[in-house]
Amino acid sequence: MSAMAPAVLLLFALASGLLALALWLFASARRRKAQQAIESTLQRSLEIRREWQAAAPPGLPGMPAAPTLAARPQGRSEMLRRLKDRLRWKAWGMAPRTLGLLAVAALALALGAALQGGALAGALTLALCLPLGSFGIWLRLSRRRARILGQLPGFLDNLVRLLSIGNSLPAAFQFASANVPQPLGGALQQASAGLNVSPDLGQAMAQLERTWGLAEFGLLAAVFRMSTRYGGRADMVLERVSSYIRDRQSAERELHAMSAEVRMSAWILALLPVVVGAMIMLLNEGYFLRMWHDSAGRQMVFMAAGLQVCGSLLLYRLARLR
Repeated sequence: MSAMAPAVLLLFALASGLLALALWLFASARRRKAQQAIESTLQRSLEIRREWQAAAPPGLPGMPAAPTLAARPQGRSEMLRRLKDRLRWKAWGMAPRTLGLLAVAALALALGAALQGGALAGALTLALCLPLGSFGIWLRLSRRRARILGQLPGFLDNLVRLLSIGNSLPAAFQFASANVPQPLGGALQQASAGLNVSPDLGQAMAQLERTWGLAEFGLLAAVFRMSTRYGGRADMVLERVSSYIRDRQSAERELHAMSAEVRMSAWILALLPVVVGAMIMLLNEGYFLRMWHDSAGRQMVFMAAGLQVCGSLLLYRLARLR
């Protein structure tokens, strides 16, 4: 028990640190939201002032120069923002409090495993929770993207109908995005809120492309930029984009059905060694510990783990039909 005390204390310290990190992320998210609201209002006021100065006569006295926004220092908040953008934080649809609770639950599970089976069992449990959590987030993000792609043609059809009866493009976009279900509705509401700051609809859709990582949003951004800059029949282009998205989804569903056997085989081959190893560790712990305490056995375990990771990546590349 005395040998387990440092490991348990270390796990407790790690749990406390992750809990503090979750609380800090929640507070920073709220602070960041308030800061974005202030910056949006300030940016809009500066744009209005620049437009007024550009429209004013050149020799008008008493016209002060328009102030410029100072660049924010590259501190921890900026690094955190870039990390969230790279991880597509806004597309997860999960509050920081939920992520904090999940982290605390994983640490509590690791602590329980450490108290029951030792520090090695706790470390292995924690190491298993990390990839499982990452896989769960990736699966949730993939499903939300698929739902958005399924809802996008209907939204474009509604947008085309509003354009055909004489509405402008920004007004039709705001009307069409009012009653769209989630998750596409939340993304479009973000773009509509961006229109209150800047009337550039293409820029708002480009921001959605960066947030969600969907090329369809980038295509819509290009269509909106061309329509705003050069004019033309945006309703006809959007109707063709809607038909293209439907045809692509139909082809992807057909390919998904044809490749079901390949993907199922890849899942079985990837998970079978992991499941068998976990059952051996749970049912016959002494056998695994005897091999773990031997130097040659430990090298075999590390080699098997490396081969398992390489094999899983190769199976993923074989089953990925994009």
